[in-house]
Amino acid sequence: MAAAAPPVNLGHLQWRSPEYLLTTGGSLQTADQALDYFSYSPFFDKRSNNATLRMQMMFANGGMQGVDEEKELRRLTGLEFAISPLSRPQDDLFIVLKRQRTSPDNATVLGAFYILNGNVYQAPSLFEVLNERVLTSIHALSTSFSALAALKPAWTPERGGAWEIKPPPAAAASLADATAGATEAGADAGIDAGAEGAQQQAQGPERDEDTERAALPLSKDASTSAAADAERPPDAFNPLLFRALQAAAAKTAFEEAQGQ
Repeated sequence: MAAAAPPVNLGHLQWRSPEYLLTTGGSLQTADQALDYFSYSPFFDKRSNNATLRMQMMFANGGMQGVDEEKELRRLTGLEFAISPLSRPQDDLFIVLKRQRTSPDNATVLGAFYILNGNVYQAPSLFEVLNERVLTSIHALSTSFSALAALKPAWTPERGGAWEIKPPPAAAASLADATAGATEAGADAGIDAGAEGAQQQAQGPERDEDTERAALPLSKDASTSAAADAERPPDAFNPLLFRALQAAAAKTAFEEAQGQ
């Protein structure tokens, strides 16, 4: 006897029937349409009471038109599919419950599916959700511990085990920009200093001529002018003001000479 095939995992399957949606205007309008649309998907169980009821109504009354499927399913026991009252047809969302009915008033939910914008999906179980969350958390913790172990500082008798404190990325970028700016400023200062040195070398002969002229004997007027220049601070020199004061002094000296 051949071994039974393992159940197929439909959790990663998406099903859609564009041909059926064209007959309903592109979307599902009612719960009856949603349940009939679901019966064509691979998620539907052909051994369910829904399939049995549809087979009976197909020949008895010409189909499921006008039949309250929820009411008819209450008369049967076994596996069934029903639309959840939490569905929102205005948002094109329908929730299909897979139940095991034992009496007209007692049914146990075995699974859930949902139809969103014409796409049928299998809802994950609580175990699958918790398992995925736990695996994600464990992976994050493992990655964090691996990163910390790679950056663990070496232990020394002098310092012990000290972690290196690194600046945040923004501060590190600002420090790099400041260092680059200081380097460029130093290079510009070096260029300016070189240009100034070359200019001083070019002015060397003129300064030598000025030195030779200063070494020549000065006349009386030149000596007086040189003494006045020595007494006057260099920052206070104003040619126009100096000439005006010199003219006033000459006029005063002339008037005193006339008075004598």
